[in-house]
Amino acid sequence: MILPSVLLISVLCVAQAAELPAKAEVAKLIDQAQAWSLTQDQPSGALAPGALLTLGLTAFSAVALTAEPQAVPATQPAVANSVAYLLKFRQPDGGIYNPEEGLGVYGTSLALLLAMRLPDHGGFDVPSMQRYLFGQQNPDPGLGQGGIGYGDKGKGFEDLSNTGYALQALHASGVPADDARMQAALAFLQRCQDRSATNPAPWVTNSGGGVYGPQEAARSWSKGDETQAMRWTPTGSMTYELLSSYLVLDLKNDDPRVQAALGWITRNYGFERNPGMGAGKELQGLFHTHALAATTFGLLGSTTLTLPDGGTVDWRSDLWQALSTRAQPAKLAAGEEGRFWINEQSRWGEGLPVLCTAYAIRSLKAIAKTLP
Repeated sequence: MILPSVLLISVLCVAQAAELPAKAEVAKLIDQAQAWSLTQDQPSGALAPGALLTLGLTAFSAVALTAEPQAVPATQPAVANSVAYLLKFRQPDGGIYNPEEGLGVYGTSLALLLAMRLPDHGGFDVPSMQRYLFGQQNPDPGLGQGGIGYGDKGKGFEDLSNTGYALQALHASGVPADDARMQAALAFLQRCQDRSATNPAPWVTNSGGGVYGPQEAARSWSKGDETQAMRWTPTGSMTYELLSSYLVLDLKNDDPRVQAALGWITRNYGFERNPGMGAGKELQGLFHTHALAATTFGLLGSTTLTLPDGGTVDWRSDLWQALSTRAQPAKLAAGEEGRFWINEQSRWGEGLPVLCTAYAIRSLKAIAKTLP
């Protein structure tokens, strides 16, 4: 059921949608964002100031900077130093992570994506990273089977976000979709979808959306949300993660699972919020949602979307509007103009401009790829 207020927001977003930006306009903003990101390099090689989650933030930034179009070359000093920094955290189990920070699956997945863009894989051991990620997959029968968690909590804490990032990296590094382990992950994805045809869980209401995880108790959401309804409420970020993961696993656009998730997206379309979040939480995870949406639409191979009222929107125009209006100016060396992003709601690290800017660069590059 679509609440009237949500429907009104969607209609307003469509009515006020911006025109398709010029390619040069998008390219300029990407240049400004990348210029700002490169100034965040530290003597250690990290691409993030401070001591908080520097490995993960460096990996997110390096992946965004080296993506096409307008990829920053691996020889650029800040990028080369970031690769060397990440290599310092190679672990005996094959993962790329800081044991003091945790987040082994995110770190390894991002490092693996980065490695596939670098000459000779930048010195990373690709088979070892693949083995690490598959080693985090839960083989035990139950709701978590086939899923992947953070890598530092043990089996039983699998979630859609970590699984999605791992699948992207494994796919990019050459693991085929018909690999038995990838198919096991597909079964886990289905248990994260609000769709009774493939998910018999009692919380399913057939909205088609994606939830953070199928497990019981607070593992699927956060300790502050005690009701089952909040734990298993689909959100924009997780529905885009679900949809992009399905596509990475070679499900076609007309597959019923894909269509169900896309139906949820069309009913909750817009880039001014992370749809599905509760009142007062609408902006939580906003820039991550943007990046996941851009990735998803790129995989779908479509630039337009038909909404339930029959109207057609161009996601590139609307996402550009959301990103360009939120860009913050910054004066760099020699008077150069930079741009960065930050979320006023800091949950999931989005109070850190390094992370938000990495997400924004990913989104802008996805737009740029499709422009004439």
